[in-house]
Formats: sequence, C-alpha cells, structure tokens
Amino acid sequence: MYIYVQVYLNTILNWKAIDDTLGRQVKTIMYVTNSSDYHHLAKFARDRGWMVFEAPRVSDAGMPYLKEMYRHASQHVTSCVFYGFSNGDILYNRDLIVTLNAVSEVRVTGS
Repeated sequence: MYIYVQVYLNTILNWKAIDDTLGRQVKTIMYVTNSSDYHHLAKFARDRGWMVFEAPRVSDAGMPYLKEMYRHASQHVTSCVFYGFSNGDILYNRDLIVTLNAVSEVRVTGS
C-alpha cells in the first residue's frame, strides 16, 4: 500500500507545481468514499489547495460513478471552461494547461 500512497502524494504535488507556475488556473478536486483508506491523503490535498468532496454516488462495490463526479464538479466549480478526470498515477507538466488554453482561445474566437 505504501507505493500507492507515494504515487498519490506525487500526483498532488505535481498538480500544485503546475498550478503554481500558471497562476492558479487549475481547480483540483479529489473525491473520496466512505470506504476510503486514504483520508490522510485528502487532508494532504486539502492543505495544498485541493477541494475534497465525498463521492456523490458509488456502486454497491463502493466504486464512484464518473458521470456523477463530473456533474458534481460542474455544479460546484462553475467558472471552468474544461472539466477532466485523471487517475492518480498519471503525471502531467504545464504543457497540458498551455494546450488547453490554446484550445480555449480557438473555441472562443472561432478561428
């Protein structure tokens, strides 16, 4: 279990580093479940500017429904142009945000 915790810590720090370099353009959300053994990670994330919510709906097996998380995020963070989901074991660099900003410009201007 330790290796998974370290992966998630790295992901939280990775998004913080990206966001710090781009002026708080990313609104990061972590969803947890009642059955989650990772509530200490939620605190770690919250302490670094993440919003942390209980998963709005889970299956009988305790797995959150992705569609419900998107719906919940769009209701609680209304100022976003894009909404996305990423597993905790995937790291990005600032180029993701640069690319999304470029897509947003084309989308807004229609060019």
